[in-house]
Amino acid sequence: LREDSTSLGALRRALGASEEAGAEVELLDLNELKLPMYEPRKPLGEYGDGVRRLVDAISGADALLVSTAAYHGTLADVTKNALDYVQFLGKEEHPYFDGKVVGLITTAGGEQAAANANAAMVHVVHALRGIVAPLMVGVTKAWQRTDDRGNITDDNYGRRLDDLGRLVVDLAQKVGTEESSRRAEPVGAVA
Repeated sequence: LREDSTSLGALRRALGASEEAGAEVELLDLNELKLPMYEPRKPLGEYGDGVRRLVDAISGADALLVSTAAYHGTLADVTKNALDYVQFLGKEEHPYFDGKVVGLITTAGGEQAAANANAAMVHVVHALRGIVAPLMVGVTKAWQRTDDRGNITDDNYGRRLDDLGRLVVDLAQKVGTEESSRRAEPVGAVA
């Protein structure tokens, strides 16, 4: 991932709104996790700390925000690879993303790539039994809407990301378990 990642900048913006809405948030930056390629037959214990941190954070979250760059018309490989690790949650009482609200963000050069990447992530989240938030944000022409650190500078897209961050918290509170509805919902994220 680039240091000036637009998908990470968009994620930070949405997470900020989630935090302002009362959520406890954790940013999982794939630059820092350095996840190896997922291997279906490899046990979790044979992976490093980054994989364990990702799996534990997703398992403990009531909701997620997932942000990806779009490459060649779909989500980035690094994002799909991170989502593949959710397989380790398949045997839990609530497997995969079961009962979790998932907000989706894409940054892209063009409109078609952003739409395709969000659609692909909808399919992945549904396959993992997650609840896709009805608002998805596709930041098109991202290079024109961000600063040199990847932060969103476009007010319209900034508002949409803020709306998404708040919506994910609101929906998580509405669909959450009795236990989670008594506290502010943590929001895990993958960038």
